[in-house]
Amino acid sequence: MKKLSLTLLAVLTGLLGLAYTLPYFFKDQIQEQVNKAIIKQVKGKVYYSDLNLSLFRHFPYLAITIEDFGIVGLAPFSQDTLAQAKGFGLSFDVMSLIKGQKIIQNIRLEQPKIYVKILKNGQANYDIFVPSKDTGTTSEKPSEGVQLQIQNWQIVKGTILYKDLQKDSEILLTDIEHNGSGDINKQIFDLATNTEINQASVVWEGKNYFSQRKLAWQSLIQVDQSAKSYSFQDTRIRLNDFELSFSGKVQQQDSTYTMNVAFQTPETNFKNLVSLVPMIYQNQFDALKAEGDIQCTGQVKGLYASQSIPSFHLNVQVKNGSFQYPSLPTGVSQVWVDCDINNTSNQLDSTQIALNRFDLYFGKNPIKAKAKIKGLSRSIIDADVKGEFQLEELTKLFPIEGTQLKGRFGVDLHSKGTYDSLTGQFPVTNAQMLLENGYILSKQFAKPIEDIHFKANLTNQDGTLKNSLLAIQEATFHVLDETFQAKGSVQDFDAFKWDITAKGKLDLTQITKIFPVENTTLKGKIDADIRTQGNLKDLKAKRYGSLNTNGQMAVSNFEYRSKELPQGIKIDQGQAKLSPNSLTITQSKGYLGSSDFEATGTMNNYMAYALTNDVLKGNFQVKSNHFNVNEWMSSEPKATTSGQAPNPNAHPSVVEVPKNLQLSLNTQANEIVYDKMAMNNAKGIIRINNGTIRLENTNFDALGGRFATTGSYDPSDISHPKFDFGLNLEKVNFTEAYQHLSVVKYLMPLAQFMVGEVSSQFKINGELTQDMMPNFATLNGSGLLKLLKASLQNSPLIEKLVANTKLTQLKDLQLNNALMQVQIDHGTLKIKPFTVKWNDYAVNIGGQHGIVGDMDYKLAFDIPSGKAGQSFNNLFTQWTGKALNNVPRVKFDLSLIGTLKSPIVRFDNSSTAQNLKDAVTSEIKSQIDNAKNQAVQQAEDLLKAEKEKLLKEAQDKLKTGQGDIQAQAKATADSLKKAALERAKKLLESQKKGVLDGIFKKPQPAKKDSTK
Repeated sequence: MKKLSLTLLAVLTGLLGLAYTLPYFFKDQIQEQVNKAIIKQVKGKVYYSDLNLSLFRHFPYLAITIEDFGIVGLAPFSQDTLAQAKGFGLSFDVMSLIKGQKIIQNIRLEQPKIYVKILKNGQANYDIFVPSKDTGTTSEKPSEGVQLQIQNWQIVKGTILYKDLQKDSEILLTDIEHNGSGDINKQIFDLATNTEINQASVVWEGKNYFSQRKLAWQSLIQVDQSAKSYSFQDTRIRLNDFELSFSGKVQQQDSTYTMNVAFQTPETNFKNLVSLVPMIYQNQFDALKAEGDIQCTGQVKGLYASQSIPSFHLNVQVKNGSFQYPSLPTGVSQVWVDCDINNTSNQLDSTQIALNRFDLYFGKNPIKAKAKIKGLSRSIIDADVKGEFQLEELTKLFPIEGTQLKGRFGVDLHSKGTYDSLTGQFPVTNAQMLLENGYILSKQFAKPIEDIHFKANLTNQDGTLKNSLLAIQEATFHVLDETFQAKGSVQDFDAFKWDITAKGKLDLTQITKIFPVENTTLKGKIDADIRTQGNLKDLKAKRYGSLNTNGQMAVSNFEYRSKELPQGIKIDQGQAKLSPNSLTITQSKGYLGSSDFEATGTMNNYMAYALTNDVLKGNFQVKSNHFNVNEWMSSEPKATTSGQAPNPNAHPSVVEVPKNLQLSLNTQANEIVYDKMAMNNAKGIIRINNGTIRLENTNFDALGGRFATTGSYDPSDISHPKFDFGLNLEKVNFTEAYQHLSVVKYLMPLAQFMVGEVSSQFKINGELTQDMMPNFATLNGSGLLKLLKASLQNSPLIEKLVANTKLTQLKDLQLNNALMQVQIDHGTLKIKPFTVKWNDYAVNIGGQHGIVGDMDYKLAFDIPSGKAGQSFNNLFTQWTGKALNNVPRVKFDLSLIGTLKSPIVRFDNSSTAQNLKDAVTSEIKSQIDNAKNQAVQQAEDLLKAEKEKLLKEAQDKLKTGQGDIQAQAKATADSLKKAALERAKKLLESQKKGVLDGIFKKPQPAKKDSTK
């Protein structure tokens, strides 16, 4: 028994050891598969620090955890992290891995941060997935061999930020805890989720719906994937402490939804409703005592489509509600609310709102209201509001620490009738609002705002827009021995006639401490004395003479910073004068972000611009000691203060130019910083007109030289912004140009190895990408480049040329006063042939360089043979088969192809070698002709001698037989003639061979130089 126990223990230990070590044997294979899947599916940059495997973490499943995981988007989001997580875990069914099926069971995200961003042109940072080859759309299929049979998923401490610049919307969810379960591989399954969000903020289409609220969602939904229907069985949503439960069904069909959903409050505690008031919920809410009942019920039923909404109904009831902080003497009591919102049609404009009752007491002060509104665009209104209370009572109702309030506030409104701007109708109205003897003292500032008086009336007697009148009879207050007072009226709400006067000093710092503006900093003092009279019709018709606006205004220590303008604007001192036609700035000194400025000038049509968004015209003179362009081109600008360096991680995005600006800026700056390049002594004219920016006669010092430019920037098509510039450079440093100018990097990468200066006259145009970089495939241009004093150092091209030509003198190549005629054709740099001379060497260079780094250049060399060296002479003979004998200069052509990092040098031809060949051919022909003439002469002499000998012998034997002798003599003569010709032919061949051997005899190897 003991032996059996030990055996089982040993087996169990072995299995545990195997389960622990087995994943490590497959880690490399799995990591390789993960990397392949990422490359195949994602276009952005994906990174992670490690990949771990375990059979114990989610036994019996194999757990794969990718640590420090993140996805970075493509341009213009190349510096935005779309998603990152401390851990991204997947659990696989072990048996499915053995069978090769790869079934995912669980997903877990630890501390994920997800950032979704949509630009104004509709481009989204989540568009990073590789499109399907078949459909051209993003593939919705998982990686090959992977099946999704997810049973549950989890998010731990997550953050989601959604920003839609098109819709001016933002959703921020922080501290997200979420878990869900459901067999999504089935056609019909139950989806169970539980979500808690510690802070949720929603701004939609510029409207702030709620900020930093707690949000929770718990649901059990039956999902029918084939029918695309979702049945809510047990779903609850909680905002702060206010909770709604949902039941019903939603079914999708194409782009429409059929809905039948009911909701209600499962609890009736009035305190839950009070939690929706931010000031109360964020201030000792747990200690708040509340009583009363609430009931909230509603239903949404019908078709939701692009031109249709479902009918809906909402009813809210509060019965005898009250709340009070235990530490305060009084509270809010006798709260009664009966509100019904109803729409039985499929159009939002048909909504009806019935506030049948709204009563409450602020301490002993009653507030009563009721209202009925039918329709939203054309509204039939019947409303009454009346209330009065002492401001001092508020400090007894709410814990407003360190603040004293005094004064009497009252409102009394009666309004009944139709509001319709198209037909000129306005409800018959009689309303008064007043504040008497107001007093505000806060611990945030030493002196109070006192003697606050405000009195305004809104009246309409006949139900027309034309006879409506808003009269501000008094608006005064007193701060630090300074009084501000204003009064005015707006009548005829159709023509919008105004008459407003304002005089005195405003301390914006104190005012915003009392009346804070969310996400906005507003400071400084304004001293104004202004009166303006006019109407909207004269303003639209540009009849400025009818707009009696005069006065002056001084600003000191002004500061404005907002969510839309985080860099901020600061004006130390500013003065302006107003007239009907213009606003003249006589003094303005301050900071735009971290950049200082001084400006004077005139704005025309300023009132039409402010009230109707008409074109603002103006001329300004602007000076700056240091201006940082980078912080104004960033898609995510960060707040800076004067003198503070901007965020180094901020990156540029397309800068839109308002089309309603027509401005001329005569600028002068001692230093301008763009990217990492400093521009000094800058002067020029900037014209902004109809959505474009044009630079005229702009000059500045940069990169060791002087720049002069005239050109334009046109972002009218925000997806394809364009530029067109003429650029003159004088004595610019090559090294700095390569470091700071992206155009030089892409079009002239050889500049990174060049030391010296360049001047140019150039014109270039093209498109910009969304991160304000040139789209090199669209570049076109032409011009001249003059290399003043330039040399190449540590260049792989020179090293390659030296290695392939044995001409070490190329290392001393000097490009002095070399003039290059250059053309850019859709991103390809084309250089017309030009000649460079140095140390009795010359080379003619021409060719082109592409945006992907490929090059194709022709090099025509003309060098002294005496300085080339024996190594080159031997190489030349290998190239051409000719020896460089008695040749003063050598001419040859090379091709330079490949890339800058991997250049290829190829010999093409040599005119010197061709000349040597022609000389050899002429010599051969001359010697062969001489040999031929000598052979023929010798043959003829031999033939003559033999002939004479035979004739003599024939004459001697003439007597013995005349006929036979003559025949024999003839035969013998013919035979001798043939022998003489053959002998002459052999002699000719022998002499010819001698001539050729003398010319083409292989040269003897060069003797080694014993002096080296």
